[in-house]
Amino acid sequence: MNDRNQKDALLWQRIVDGLEEEVLHLPPSERAWIASRLERIGELQDELHALFLKGEGLEACRECGGSCCDRGRHHATLVNLLGFLLAGKQPPLPDFKRPCPFLGETGCLMEPAGRPFNCITFICGEIEDRLDTAGREAFYVFERELRRLYGEFDARYAGSSLRGILIRASRLEDGDLLAPAAGAVV
Repeated sequence: MNDRNQKDALLWQRIVDGLEEEVLHLPPSERAWIASRLERIGELQDELHALFLKGEGLEACRECGGSCCDRGRHHATLVNLLGFLLAGKQPPLPDFKRPCPFLGETGCLMEPAGRPFNCITFICGEIEDRLDTAGREAFYVFERELRRLYGEFDARYAGSSLRGILIRASRLEDGDLLAPAAGAVV
């Protein structure tokens, strides 16, 4: 494993371990705030995935080899990790030797409801063209609501960013991911 991959693997483990500890100490009201938003995020992401399937996304991805999935090194976010940890699950073990550490031999290691924002909201022109007008409109309505919800986490927690948890955590150094974001009113 090269130096960057090893550093990212160690950082990932530190992030998961630290966040598990933070989640254990969440007050019930904060846990409820997170859970309610994660539930809606999961619903929206499932809707987006259904539209991806309706647009024959699996077939389109097979035809091109899923090249857009080769760019996901930094896509996983605090929101994604919280989804796993609040459900009492561990996130998939990333393989940082791959262009996307969550891309396995048979596709994404994450269920659609828990995939990173950048992954679940991306549809290439091929798939978008296969959707009817109503499907395209619904896709962008869901995407806007999803962006708003992820933005609520960004405004609330220091460790949240659509740029990804690896980037955000490295900037926070040893700070808590669930610490209030600068200017947050919690």
